[in-house]
Amino acid sequence: MVPTKGSSIMPATLVAPHAPTTVLVEDLEAMERAVALYASDMPTGYRLQGSEDSNLVGWIMQGVARLGREEIRQRASRLRGHRKLWLRGMTTAEIDRRHKVRFPSKRRLGIAESMASTTVFWISVAPAARVLPAVIDGPCPKCDGAGKVWGNWVIDDASGWYEEGYASCWVCQDGGAA
Repeated sequence: MVPTKGSSIMPATLVAPHAPTTVLVEDLEAMERAVALYASDMPTGYRLQGSEDSNLVGWIMQGVARLGREEIRQRASRLRGHRKLWLRGMTTAEIDRRHKVRFPSKRRLGIAESMASTTVFWISVAPAARVLPAVIDGPCPKCDGAGKVWGNWVIDDASGWYEEGYASCWVCQDGGAA
């Protein structure tokens, strides 16, 4: 595929397709679907074509074929990590820079995320696909990559009992809410 002037194809996807995979759309959670749509030939200004748009399924599969299953999962995990930090106002300039390298078009990413979340309504996510970690691309801005934070931890509100010490970082460790 050769990009033309004004083309909306993501530069990082101009690679040879990966080996055929047996991935089904059901095997991809919403962030993975968004990454696949971003990497596909889906027009940036695309609008939904009815309640069950078969074009989206084709583009999701095209994105998976372009990047490969593992790359889709890795980028989706980092996208989830960026969203987690962004929602809390905790992104750093370096984390934002790396995110922009992966997803240069904010508009295209927004449309890909919107279209991907729409597909979840008519193609549910398999239970095994729902476990996607939030990966922070760089050191955690809360614990600076240590994985733990110091604090006063309430044990019993009624008695005022608390403990002081380290606990797992609620931002970068698996126990944190996404």
